[in-house]
Amino acid sequence: MKFTYSVLAALFTTATLSLATMSTASANVYAYHGVNGERILTDKRIHDKQFKLVKIYKTAKKTKPKAKRQSNKYKSVLGLSTRNVAKSKSGAFRCGDKAYILSKRKAYQHTIRTYARRYGVDEALVHSVVKQESCFNEKALSRVGAIGLMQLMPATASYLKVKDPWNPEQNIKGGVKYLSKMLKRFKGNKRFALAAYNAGPGKVIKYGGIPPYKETRNYVKKIMADYSRIKNQTL
Repeated sequence: MKFTYSVLAALFTTATLSLATMSTASANVYAYHGVNGERILTDKRIHDKQFKLVKIYKTAKKTKPKAKRQSNKYKSVLGLSTRNVAKSKSGAFRCGDKAYILSKRKAYQHTIRTYARRYGVDEALVHSVVKQESCFNEKALSRVGAIGLMQLMPATASYLKVKDPWNPEQNIKGGVKYLSKMLKRFKGNKRFALAAYNAGPGKVIKYGGIPPYKETRNYVKKIMADYSRIKNQTL
């Protein structure tokens, strides 16, 4: 069997593509030398004395990678919304559990106070935001990827230069800093700033106030109600 130039070219093209995909293909690649000095790579055997097989590149069969088991800190608590459920060693607690909220609020009181003062945000407002966002659950992860106590999205965390959003102190620092930016952007209007924290400042600007989204309006309403309750209390 004679190989014309076009056939050799086709084989060479096929071989080049084969080598490019060797790591994922399941077929072997064969290297041949022709009597006229040709070098051919192909994924098929050549049964012709004019071509000498010099090497076989064996490729592993493509296997489906095993799904990595997620750590608990990367899962939403009990698969539910992390906005109204938190978890401890003894089980899940609703945000309505006053004893739980009080203990968690005290646990993060110093950190919240530190960054609230640094960025000029009302400490009580930060507590209310954390409660609404994660129920003070530092391992909270929403279905859209928001992380930790103040539910920072990865892109927002990066923008705020938060290296580890799972770290409670860094998370609070980033969240308070962002809330401060929203308050400044909307000239101290807490409702607008909260709406921006939830839906993005672009939406608040677009609608000239709180966007007409049920989730965002409920979000602002709940935080402001909780904020009013604790405003004059000693944290």
